[in-house]
Amino acid sequence: MFFAAQPASAAVSGTTFAVDKSTAKAGDQLTLTLSLTNSETSPIYFAYEAVQPTWPANTQAGAFTVLSCTGDTSDCAINGNSANFHFNAPIAPGATKSVTLTVKITDTPAWGTAPYTLNWAPYVYYEFGQVGNGTAKDQGWTYGVPELQTVIS
Repeated sequence: MFFAAQPASAAVSGTTFAVDKSTAKAGDQLTLTLSLTNSETSPIYFAYEAVQPTWPANTQAGAFTVLSCTGDTSDCAINGNSANFHFNAPIAPGATKSVTLTVKITDTPAWGTAPYTLNWAPYVYYEFGQVGNGTAKDQGWTYGVPELQTVIS
């Protein structure tokens, strides 16, 4: 079964995720946008995010590849079909930082035939308050966020 979502975004505790295409095929590129808005009353002084495909897509090397990572990030590590980065900090209360990932769909995976749904599972961790005596929050999505899925045909 697959879910043909429209390109969308949704806020979850200050985090917004979006993918620009609800459907794609081999040769297409997707743009994932991952944003963090500081909804706290003090600055965020450390912010980390990781995004990877969910099962079964995470078991198939080569069907899609993260090509680039740009935006409000001090670093970005790309590892085939996943990426992790640190948002530029500090992030003032009410401010938003965004990072864009470009993903290339290269093939139909061996584990299934088209169409299939490519879901992404982001993980966000941030620290705010006083450095060394602050508070931390984290959120992980293990099955995928509907706003980060694309049907590959």
